[in-house]
Amino acid sequence: MMTKRYTAYVIFSVFFIFLLTGCALAATGGTSGISTKDNSWNSSTEILITENAGKDLQEYPVAVVLNSSNFNFSEAKIDGSDLRFSSENRTLNYWIETWDPENEEALIWVRLTSLSANQTTKILMRYGNPVAEAVSSGEKTFDYFDDFEGNYLNELDWNAESAGGGLVEVKNGICNVSAPKVHAYDSSTIYSKKSFEINSIFVVKRMKVTTGKDNRGPVLQQGFIDKIDNKKNEIKHETELANESRVNLETIYGKQKKNFYDLTDVNVPEGEWYVSGLAWYEENNTRKISWFKNGVRDPRMDFVSNDSVTNSPMHVYLYAASYKDSSKNTGYMAVDYVLVRKFVGEEPTAKIISVQKEGNSSESVSENHSGNSLGNSSGGTSEQSISENNSENHSENVSEDNFEYSFKNSSENISEPQTAVGPRPNSETSGIRLSSPYEFNFSALVNELNSSGIDTIFLSVDNEDVWQYERFVKMAHEKGISVHAVLLEDVNCTKKGAGNLCQNTLNTVLDYNEKSLAPFDGIDIDVNSSAWESSEENAIDYRTLFETADEETKENVSISASLPLNYNASQIKEIAPFVDFFIIKAYPGENKKLNSVSNIVDAVALEMGEIRGAGSRGIIEISVEEDFKDKYSIQQLFTGLADYYSNDSAFLGVSIFNYNTYKGLPQTQTEEKEFPIPGFNTLTVILAGLGAFALLNGKKS
Repeated sequence: MMTKRYTAYVIFSVFFIFLLTGCALAATGGTSGISTKDNSWNSSTEILITENAGKDLQEYPVAVVLNSSNFNFSEAKIDGSDLRFSSENRTLNYWIETWDPENEEALIWVRLTSLSANQTTKILMRYGNPVAEAVSSGEKTFDYFDDFEGNYLNELDWNAESAGGGLVEVKNGICNVSAPKVHAYDSSTIYSKKSFEINSIFVVKRMKVTTGKDNRGPVLQQGFIDKIDNKKNEIKHETELANESRVNLETIYGKQKKNFYDLTDVNVPEGEWYVSGLAWYEENNTRKISWFKNGVRDPRMDFVSNDSVTNSPMHVYLYAASYKDSSKNTGYMAVDYVLVRKFVGEEPTAKIISVQKEGNSSESVSENHSGNSLGNSSGGTSEQSISENNSENHSENVSEDNFEYSFKNSSENISEPQTAVGPRPNSETSGIRLSSPYEFNFSALVNELNSSGIDTIFLSVDNEDVWQYERFVKMAHEKGISVHAVLLEDVNCTKKGAGNLCQNTLNTVLDYNEKSLAPFDGIDIDVNSSAWESSEENAIDYRTLFETADEETKENVSISASLPLNYNASQIKEIAPFVDFFIIKAYPGENKKLNSVSNIVDAVALEMGEIRGAGSRGIIEISVEEDFKDKYSIQQLFTGLADYYSNDSAFLGVSIFNYNTYKGLPQTQTEEKEFPIPGFNTLTVILAGLGAFALLNGKKS
């Protein structure tokens, strides 16, 4: 009897300990992250990550930028410690570089297991758990990381050397690499014991401190090196003088040495922190060096050479020295943290596509592509910005306008049930189509777009007075919203007498773009003919229009073509070189309604084949008029099309037209039923365990 009783107690104790451990992990999020069905997190955000360098990346940290337009900081903990990132139920490591809820700004690095070349994948960010503990970790996110916690240099990670009066000190989370005495060539150095391959960036948050009135010294270096004692290969970024106003670059490759003096100016006041990044990478079989200040590349520091830049593994190092002529100044480089991460020339981009909270959602996405951009480009990168509004709560001033939503394909499926207010596609988004922009309150529109994450407007343009739109376009640009002119929606340019009208319409917009303070970011030409050939006098072919648009527009202006269903597909290849993408209008259905994946795929197969063959990309546009029963059925269609074309590089996405009809559809969705009382499932398990214990205990006799 004692044996049975003892066995029962052991079983119950093990069960109870296991249960308590599970509850604790559920409450805090644990060290391994969260389940996609864990209700401890009140809000979630979907983020699209796009690879832009054409390379398959492994264990690559990607920057996620949060601000007031895409994230509500009040819904997260004050320090951001409740953030969690996952992909396909796998927890992702991350590190918060900056978190400023007062100014609503944050920069977070998320380490992705893999990214396929030129593909887009989706990750999930959750937040809104008041009991979650911080799991941000630089060590788990980067190849190398040290924030100098404690009062000693970590000898497992670093070697330290000094000459003369040079000194390395670590105190209160700051490492000082210093030259504290007035001697020529006094120096101190720390360098990593670990070496790194090419395609790496060495990032240091640093501050220069100088004592004395002479503006010379100390000399500070940050770089890669093969060996400190007998260097054969080195890349170093050197600063000196007041405000680090001299910035030099030096490379050593075997016996080849290159020096470049006074390339740029850090221009940071004495005692102010900044982030310095030295990138060493290979692109198109050419070795390159770039320098970044606070995340922004300074092109004056770019250097390209296979003869002067090594591709052998190197260590990273920091160095401080007194000025060579014994200046009376002394000083040091104060270092808050250092990290080394993988780097490619065209880095992956991240953009929020949806925010989930109590059934509401908003979406914003941008994706980089080569060629002309669908949004504003910066830093030499052509960025295609596409957005979606998924909220039904439009202001009355906006609801009378005609909206068009577009969705772009994502390579990763939605892995959890969604409560959809609008379409919840497995895809990226485009923007809205507006007509008569001054008929509504601009502030109300901007607020609506910002709340929904929309950053692109397709504007129906009347060429009689295109300048009437300048104030609107300028106001939109000031709010970070790009505007694209939609031309010739109701005109067939192949008809007699229409040629001059079509050419003049395009010329008017091109002239406006050349002279205006607020040029359009893109031009969309609506093709209203099954073929553009015509023998009628004064008729113009559409190829001429697209070729003219391509020749006259700048690189940051996109060109697109909207095509009717059953368009003469053989003509697509003729205009493909002059456009960035096509839009296929998959409506109206003549013999059967185009509201299913199979019907739409069959209807657009010919056009998509021609687009694919021409090396271009296409958006499939559907109409709510094709008898959709509810919003959820549209969501299912978006997901189905994205799945069907998931491996098709020609598939750019899906669009829906028109909003006025769409908003009248009911919202129907089968949702998972959950226990209304938090912890009910856990309580049931506890009761079951107690029952088992009682049963065993009752058999003791």
